[in-house]
Amino acid sequence: MSEFSCEEVKKLINLNLGIIELGTSKDAVDVRWFEEAEKILGVKLTESYLWFLRNYSGGEIGGEEIYSIYGVDFETVNGGDIVYHHIVNQRSGLTKPDHIVVLETDLGEVFFFDYSEFDGKECPINLRLPSGDVEHYAKNFYEFLQRRIEVFS
Repeated sequence: MSEFSCEEVKKLINLNLGIIELGTSKDAVDVRWFEEAEKILGVKLTESYLWFLRNYSGGEIGGEEIYSIYGVDFETVNGGDIVYHHIVNQRSGLTKPDHIVVLETDLGEVFFFDYSEFDGKECPINLRLPSGDVEHYAKNFYEFLQRRIEVFS
């Protein structure tokens, strides 16, 4: 699969608005929330994921919510806030500290950033199947969005 850029993702999103429900840059939280999220998560958010948060704030593809940053206290927020889910997953022992879940499907699939392979800008997104097996899914968040859109288009 060739490397996907933010411009190509924008085009793909615009071509598939029937299956995609995203916010806008006007909905994005203040940059201070990104900094606080990084502090709590203990990682630097990837460039492609930050691009998504700044431009779309969050949303759904095919009815599946992509975790974002809600701009509400991370300990008490619910829903699809990525930091909240990481805190809960860590307390429950469901994920490793360097695995940050970005989407969970109703079929039991769990997509996560694998920060054990972070290169300073990006890291892959892997998929944990209901069987417990883990496989590589995307080299970065752009490719993740591309593949999730293709699943529903």
